[in-house]
Amino acid sequence: MALKETDIAQFSTVFGRNLLAEAPNFVREKMLVVTMEDLWPLFRDALPKVTEPYVVRSMERSALEADLLPLAHSASVVGLGGGQAIDAAKYFAWRLGLPLFQFPTSLSVDAVFGHRSAVRENSVVKYVGWAVPETVYIDLDIIEAAPRALNVGGVGDVFCFITAVMDWRHAEAQGACEACWPYDSGLARISLSKAEAALGELEEIKALSRRGIELLVDALRWGGASFHGAGWNPRHVEGVEHYIFYSLEARTGKGFNHGQAVCLGLVLGAMMHGERAGELLAAVAHLGVDVRPSAMDVTWEDVFASMRGLKDFVNREGLPYGIAHDFEVTDTFLNGAKSRIEEAFAR
Repeated sequence: MALKETDIAQFSTVFGRNLLAEAPNFVREKMLVVTMEDLWPLFRDALPKVTEPYVVRSMERSALEADLLPLAHSASVVGLGGGQAIDAAKYFAWRLGLPLFQFPTSLSVDAVFGHRSAVRENSVVKYVGWAVPETVYIDLDIIEAAPRALNVGGVGDVFCFITAVMDWRHAEAQGACEACWPYDSGLARISLSKAEAALGELEEIKALSRRGIELLVDALRWGGASFHGAGWNPRHVEGVEHYIFYSLEARTGKGFNHGQAVCLGLVLGAMMHGERAGELLAAVAHLGVDVRPSAMDVTWEDVFASMRGLKDFVNREGLPYGIAHDFEVTDTFLNGAKSRIEEAFAR
């Protein structure tokens, strides 16, 4: 029987304003607020009883484990931030067995809608754990106040459905789909419909109108929840675009704006597939998600080195079979990609 979108359990999600200020009225006291150093001064007045939040400084699993014991007195966990704070909150809620409430401060990544945490082990992303929030609160006051680039960059975790499905189809054509994840046209169709909906309303997303925010949230909810709902199957929501990001992060040791890095991988991955690259590059450029290495504090040589080592990386890490396993990255390809991307953002 074909899986339908309604078959996938998605996290309870509430839209509204002034939601964070209500947290002390329903979250258990001794709440552990997991956030980032630059964010806490902006939100401390909404949580006056919280004197000492947990500030995320590393997503290395060993670092998170080292911090567990001092947090054991907590009665609940509140995630307040972007991907790292949200993932660390999930990790602590899982390890300490505590109720979790999530307040994303931007829509830069689908982490708030996923069960597992994206921790690092020796700088390589590993998805571990299990945490279902009581509710995800989309506080429009907070989202609208976030840097525009973070919110708009969330399209990376939406448009990636397109290259993910390309990868899945490539694996099917090569007879290399995993036995547990045979190609599923129903799952692929739902993912593609979410990405196409966003592509069809770029102006709403660019303006971050209520409609644009709802489009992003709808797609991000699908991306996060359907990983588990499809049996821990990532095929329809993640592919070469994320592997390029993971490889670049592992090689450089740098942290990136998730959406920005994924959009770079999206464009390069589409070029590898030879499909829709111009359309996706134009969309990303129109939204102002700058994927040039200089905008990400790396160089083209960093990107080139990661791309040259991509095949070894995906094999070493045991990532699902896709175009990265077969594509020969040549200097001609790399220089051509550089020219197209630089030209798109020079206009």
